[in-house]
Amino acid sequence: MQVYDIKTDSQGQELTVHGDEAFPCASYDEVFSDFLNGEVPWHWHDEIEVVLVVRGSTKLECIGQSAVLKQGEMVLINSGVLHRLTDVGTEDCRILNTLFKPRLLGGDPVSLVFKKYIKPLISNHNLSFYQFSDAQPWQAEAIATMRRGFSDWDKALAGFEISMTACLMQCWMLLCRHEPQLIIESQKAVGNEKRVQQVMTYIQQHFAESISVADISAAANISESECYRMFKQALKCTPNGYLVSFRLRKAAAMLIESQSKITEIAHNVGFSCPAYFAKKFRQGYGVSPKQYRAQAVDMRPQPLS
Repeated sequence: MQVYDIKTDSQGQELTVHGDEAFPCASYDEVFSDFLNGEVPWHWHDEIEVVLVVRGSTKLECIGQSAVLKQGEMVLINSGVLHRLTDVGTEDCRILNTLFKPRLLGGDPVSLVFKKYIKPLISNHNLSFYQFSDAQPWQAEAIATMRRGFSDWDKALAGFEISMTACLMQCWMLLCRHEPQLIIESQKAVGNEKRVQQVMTYIQQHFAESISVADISAAANISESECYRMFKQALKCTPNGYLVSFRLRKAAAMLIESQSKITEIAHNVGFSCPAYFAKKFRQGYGVSPKQYRAQAVDMRPQPLS
């Protein structure tokens, strides 16, 4: 099942369950035009994620780091890393991605493989993501390996779960073999990323209220000037910019999922002035809230007669 509206809890953790206890892995074939607001918003998950770009290009943003992934390139996003993906090309970007719990590769946490090769890498604070390109032969091998895994999954060939697991293990082995410094365990530091998560959590819990930059700053116990600096450095926007963007995203989901009046939705997401809400919504989505709702209704599949 494709997931085009990434819902998170108050801590920013994605709520979607990828796979199950019996097989903690899921794979998706996605295009950015189908995502709400055309982006994968800021979120994190316990699963490790592998993303392969098959058309167009996407920008991956983590706290303090970013990379543009072009067609044919791949990235591994570490467990627990706050990240966002946006379409930055002229084509509608299409990605294949798989999310999996670390135990899929290492088994029991007391096993040699988990302790020696899995835990050190997922505990490495310096590794938010790793980008693969076909410019390096071993990285090209990893990309080709994952293509086979995605292909078997898509065709639901007999044993496709085994194929995906084997391909992921092969990529992991290549990464450990060619980048051995990554499996030198490091403690996850309490720093900028934690403060960003604190303010994002505060906004997600209080977005419907009248909140100021002073309130947001107090949530992370930092000054307003530090709050502005942190947002600019980590999220490339201002605190108010993020707040408005978050409110608009909530409003867009409500326009699709509910029959509430537009003025009521504006109030419920924290806009006291409906006209200002309509103005910001049009700036963000290119259409009015009414037009956005109408377009969403038109795109819904019709029941069979």
